[in-house]
Amino acid sequence: MVKEIKICSNYLLIPVRTEEENKRLFIYDGEERIYEFAVPIGECDGNYAFHYYAAVPVSGWKGKKLTIKGDVPGNFMEAISCSDSILRSAQERPLLHCTPDTGWLNDPNGMIYHDGVYHLFFQHNPFDIRWENMSWGHAVSSDLLHWQKKGDVLFPDGDGVMYSGCGMVNERGDMGLGRDAEIFFYTCAGNSSEWTRDKKFVQKAAYSTDHGETLVKAEGCILGHIAGENRDPKVYWYEKRELYYMVLYLEGNDYAIFNSGDLEHWEMTQKLTLPQTWECPDLREIPSEGGGSKWMFWGADGYYFLGDFDGSRFETDGIRHEAYRTMLPYAAQTFWGPDRVIMIPWMRTGNKGKVYRGMMGIPRQLTLAEKGGEYVLRQKPVDEFENGKEKVFDWKPGNLAVYEQKCKAAVEVCVTLEENGDFAVDIYGTVCTYEAGTGLLRMEGIAERSDAVKTAVKLGDKEGMSCDGPGIRYLNAGKLPEKISFLSDAEILEVTVDDGLVCGAYETEADSLCGEIRVQAGRGVRMEIFQIV
Repeated sequence: MVKEIKICSNYLLIPVRTEEENKRLFIYDGEERIYEFAVPIGECDGNYAFHYYAAVPVSGWKGKKLTIKGDVPGNFMEAISCSDSILRSAQERPLLHCTPDTGWLNDPNGMIYHDGVYHLFFQHNPFDIRWENMSWGHAVSSDLLHWQKKGDVLFPDGDGVMYSGCGMVNERGDMGLGRDAEIFFYTCAGNSSEWTRDKKFVQKAAYSTDHGETLVKAEGCILGHIAGENRDPKVYWYEKRELYYMVLYLEGNDYAIFNSGDLEHWEMTQKLTLPQTWECPDLREIPSEGGGSKWMFWGADGYYFLGDFDGSRFETDGIRHEAYRTMLPYAAQTFWGPDRVIMIPWMRTGNKGKVYRGMMGIPRQLTLAEKGGEYVLRQKPVDEFENGKEKVFDWKPGNLAVYEQKCKAAVEVCVTLEENGDFAVDIYGTVCTYEAGTGLLRMEGIAERSDAVKTAVKLGDKEGMSCDGPGIRYLNAGKLPEKISFLSDAEILEVTVDDGLVCGAYETEADSLCGEIRVQAGRGVRMEIFQIV
């Protein structure tokens, strides 16, 4: 089937019927192929029935005719249209956790803070709620609490799909660009379609001169293929030696570090193996709460290694630490630009019944706390989170209490343990209980997963203690946790112990921003409820 369409608007709207069989759709400008997508397309009589439109930017072809080809039904072709704006989904969703309007979301990318705005790019498949067609979505925020979705900015091309990467402001005026330009580095992953068959994974650059509204792909590669599916470049400036460094995943448990003086020519300075750690690296200097700092090398699963870094080589004691007590967070990345280290992970949620899948975790500020002669990573919610909440309920020990949240809001139940007492919190049907004798938080009402990520939780603790349901065992033996926070935001519950020394996240069966919250506790336990709208 072939369709010609004259472009008179900013976007080409492609109808998406989620989770049908993928078929290839090709878009041409004359003889030149400009887009190729795997689109789930089903058969139906009459007008084509679909779930949402995916918006493909075509403003650069205004006044011209584009040709659309594919082995697709005629009523699907008839449903393709143009628009000057993106049609947003009206489905209810979390208020604080960034979600795509539609489609699949995974790794955060290109996170920068520039001129008072936080830019969050992310892996996005606009054409389905399954992984495919890796592109870069874009969202912005001025307060790290509320995110405004923008249009997609990087789409697959003849060299491959757009895998994860990073961003920075061009403060030193490199690559022939102005100092206010934003530069992005990403993996171009070939061999993902007939269009890119036999092409390797390479590292490329793009830039923006309009604050991320559009990204222009630079010509050529900044780093050719090295090994396997090498990917996920993370680039920073190292002030002490006045050079750039890049960390890159190679294959297996192998990573590499590179140096450059101009962002265009790179030399490998170290290859390192980090046991049971893979992809999505980050290498940042983390301040210690007692003064000083340590460097942290981060992998996708939230495993991290502490050590020293001289701009070219990272030296570690080889001890692998775990940042999370559950498996929902993945592929976290830190922002370039702010005067603190802020990290956001991808949450591997299933979002049953929604036209989107996946969300971002809340932004957390990283510091190192010294406990028992060892450094422990603290992941405290950013100050904006604390400043943005309003107390709506204050309860001290007594009988069962019920609070009704009437307006739609994210809510935090904050528990302070002045003595070692049990408690129970029921947030819209998600029940969290704490057993002081075992130090175990148990969760009921956690959503079962049906996609490729088979489990959202780890059971038990590092010593092998098991429990009969999802839970987090508090591992700081001999010391009572002073504070436990439960943040409920529609489909997700984030648990934070002692201001981020212990963290976990759960997808919940409940999908609500209002309703009844029930709390009950013994002596020495105080509970407060806050809302963030």
